[in-house]
Amino acid sequence: MVIDFQHHYIPVELAKQRGIYSASNNTILQEGGLPSTTMHRRLCDLDLQLSEMDEAGVDVSVLSCLLGWSGSLDECRFINSDLAAIQKKYPGRFVGLAQAPILEGNAALDERRRAIGELGLHGITITSQVHGLPLDSSKLYDFYATVCELDVPVFVHPALVPTGYEHLKDYDLPRVLGREVDLTVATTRLIAGGVFDRFPALKIVMGHFGGGIAAVKDRLIGKGYRFGTLKRPFADYYDMIYFDMAGFEGGLVALHCALQGIRPERLVFASDYPQDFTGVNTDTGKGMRELRGYIEAIRRLDLTDQTKEAILGGTATGLLKLKP
Repeated sequence: MVIDFQHHYIPVELAKQRGIYSASNNTILQEGGLPSTTMHRRLCDLDLQLSEMDEAGVDVSVLSCLLGWSGSLDECRFINSDLAAIQKKYPGRFVGLAQAPILEGNAALDERRRAIGELGLHGITITSQVHGLPLDSSKLYDFYATVCELDVPVFVHPALVPTGYEHLKDYDLPRVLGREVDLTVATTRLIAGGVFDRFPALKIVMGHFGGGIAAVKDRLIGKGYRFGTLKRPFADYYDMIYFDMAGFEGGLVALHCALQGIRPERLVFASDYPQDFTGVNTDTGKGMRELRGYIEAIRRLDLTDQTKEAILGGTATGLLKLKP
């Protein structure tokens, strides 16, 4: 079974309420005067998504809503209810990740409990920054405690427009490169900030191979003592984190680099559909045959069949508590 851990969707009603829905034209949303998200019809069209999942060979897609990370509490309640309805309408094809504003106190925490406990969503999603705060901020502790209580994974998507990087403001660098830098920083700060010491049951899935963090893993292991906070070796914490395989549009260099620095049992297949592989956000998208090719490339890896099937779906099945 192939499970796509990073698959984006927007309720058409919400897109229309925001005035950003178009059946024909792409719309680039902005945040702080910088491009953040490309909106297009595919994001809202589940029947088209199902057709392309079948063409690519994807059995189950894990839905996150691009508008939820910046949405109000009321909008997130609507998104969560909509995702629950989708799960019921398309059983075994779509599962939803809950969203609610991180810093809105008990009301937002209660919405996550409702989304998981009452609506039956299978995880929670946040971004690599929360209104400019790093993921090790103590202001997120109540959130982490609630997640551990609910025993669900947290999928960390890159912040749509990462802040704090002065030299990544033009040339669309916040989206092209800044997101990957920010994921690497976020992963490292979770470890350096002692989040896993405080919340050892926390299950984090970092998007985009953690921004390609495997390439600098040896440096982090060798110099992690400089943080002055680690109670165990850096590698021990690193191996507690899961990483999804999206963000590089099936790039084999990124895949093989990740396998040099991430244990295969900590990888979950993902595509970033429909932002990648469709040509919407890149000029290399060749459609679903390219996504199918990415899946086939994973099946050709020099790993055991059991390991490859775990990467493609088995590990995600366990994390999301899906029925086989």
